[in-house]
Amino acid sequence: MERVASGEVSVDDACGFLAGLPFVDRGFARVDVHRAIRRGMPEVILGIGKTPEQIVEISRTLLERDQNVLVTR
Repeated sequence: MERVASGEVSVDDACGFLAGLPFVDRGFARVDVHRAIRRGMPEVILGIGKTPEQIVEISRTLLERDQNVLVTR
């Protein structure tokens, strides 16, 4: 909301962001983009069983929402 107030983010963009909370369904994974707010720690990507392309898409989902990215194994 501070970014909207400062003009850095439009109201439409902020509404789009909020509509995606708390999960974004990528078909092969439900990315928890609200975890850092609820738990104090961001979502962690378990790499086992995922293709490199899937890991990249999950990472982009998190990065687009200003989340840190951590991939294990």
